[in-house]
Amino acid sequence: MLNFRDAVESDCDLYYKWANDALVRKNSLNTDFISLEDHIKWFKNKIQNPDVIMYVFSNEDGLPVGQVIIELKNDWVSIGQSVAKEHRGKKYSSELLTKSTNDYLARFPERTIVSVVKATNIPSLKMSINSGLNVLEKDSENESVLVLKGFQQSDEDFIKKAKKYYNLI
Repeated sequence: MLNFRDAVESDCDLYYKWANDALVRKNSLNTDFISLEDHIKWFKNKIQNPDVIMYVFSNEDGLPVGQVIIELKNDWVSIGQSVAKEHRGKKYSSELLTKSTNDYLARFPERTIVSVVKATNIPSLKMSINSGLNVLEKDSENESVLVLKGFQQSDEDFIKKAKKYYNLI
């Protein structure tokens, strides 16, 4: 069972290490390596932003195992997560996603979390399903899939707007 807390400024290096992991970069929508200077600016901006909740998860030994970021931006709530390389394969991903989204939606029950996952990223799609997210079917011309959790996750008008916003239609 994992514990979680909101991230603090001293977590900057930890987030940097996780962000530049080769598998994380490969599965991200932006696959470019992140410079330390850019990361520090980004992290300080996010940690001070009231529209962003950054989580750090630790295992029963108190070791950090992963992170989740949920952000309200332009009226859309997005999410991103990663598990530390040395803790992959331990079935933590679904627990990270479930606990963070449940916590976020308990804080903001009127919101809906929206994410885009590469259609080829089967582990992330399975994890989304296991965590209670509404995973939409892949449109034939898109390489990405929309996943949602929250108040409007089944609202057709909301889904249509989300697809348009994320360039999936």
